[in-house]
Amino acid sequence: MNGLKATSLSQAGHKWHELHSVLRMKQLGILIVTETHMSAAQAVEIKDSYMNKRLSLYHSEYPDNPATKGVAIVLNREITNIEGVGIRYLIPGRAMLAIIPWHDKHTLTVLASYAPAESDEEKVAYWNKLCDLWLTLDLPVPDVVGGDFNLVTNPLDRLPHHPDSDAVVTVYLRFVRLLEFKDGWRSINPDKKAYTHLSTRGTLSRIDWLLVSPTLMKNCHDWEITDFSRSLTDHKMVSVKISAPGAPYIGRGRWAVPLFLLNDTEFMGYATKEACKLEDSMTMLCTDTANAQTRSKEFKDNVLKFAKKKAKTAVGATEKKRAGLEAEREELLNAPGPAPLPRFDPTPSRPPEPDPPLSEPEGHRV
Repeated sequence: MNGLKATSLSQAGHKWHELHSVLRMKQLGILIVTETHMSAAQAVEIKDSYMNKRLSLYHSEYPDNPATKGVAIVLNREITNIEGVGIRYLIPGRAMLAIIPWHDKHTLTVLASYAPAESDEEKVAYWNKLCDLWLTLDLPVPDVVGGDFNLVTNPLDRLPHHPDSDAVVTVYLRFVRLLEFKDGWRSINPDKKAYTHLSTRGTLSRIDWLLVSPTLMKNCHDWEITDFSRSLTDHKMVSVKISAPGAPYIGRGRWAVPLFLLNDTEFMGYATKEACKLEDSMTMLCTDTANAQTRSKEFKDNVLKFAKKKAKTAVGATEKKRAGLEAEREELLNAPGPAPLPRFDPTPSRPPEPDPPLSEPEGHRV
């Protein structure tokens, strides 16, 4: 998160107003927020506000300066069970663990992580600290680890590429192997380029990840890297849908008329006209093929057909443009790189010897 821009919820510019709306619109069940820039008092204000009806906030502030760093786990009360959630605060402002009751007797354990970006020494100390916590304390192994990792381990994950310190990568991989995690998005997209952060220097990098256990990986689908909200953060969001083990397949459901069509004059005029025709037909004689039931079905089919056509017209142009821009961006990112430039040799070289003159052929010279 870029910063609160306001110290109190009474100010319209407070970013948690927008975050609350995005959580609802995107139907996010669990959201990991890093770099919250929030004190304990500000977190309490959010918990006591109107937002408490929809979200449950667990926050860890950075003790030295709450206006910097900080990490939070946000649960959407409407679609996530919040009864009996267990929280372990591991590294203040950096790492916290949530044990969330799931389906049946299952739990989903989520580790929110905000790794240091300042120096290699701090990065090494951070990952060593996490390793030591699981080696010395009775902590449950996370099913999911998410957040800002502030490093890359794959050349595809930074443009232009430059490797992170070997010491940092080594200790990070020690943590990953200790708890047996997989980088979910990269496992599904082994050769694809996509980035979650654009630095002020113009460097693109994929430093925001979701690590999952091999067992849970089988129940993960729809991995995405998408824009969250440009006014809230300069990072993209990594998201995934997780199904409970043994849960039945649930399809997309039946198509429904979009609510915005209820304010569309053309659609409402057509639906009203068709409804009047249906009402008039009720006085007609009934047969096996023409009766109240068949005419009602015909009315619904006609209205739904018109609604689908109208909905595509209304949102089709915008959606088509957005999809086209995303496809163009992905094509540019994953296009083969240009041929390397020839290496420049600064040492002076002798001018080339002139070619010997060509002998003239027999005959006339033109």
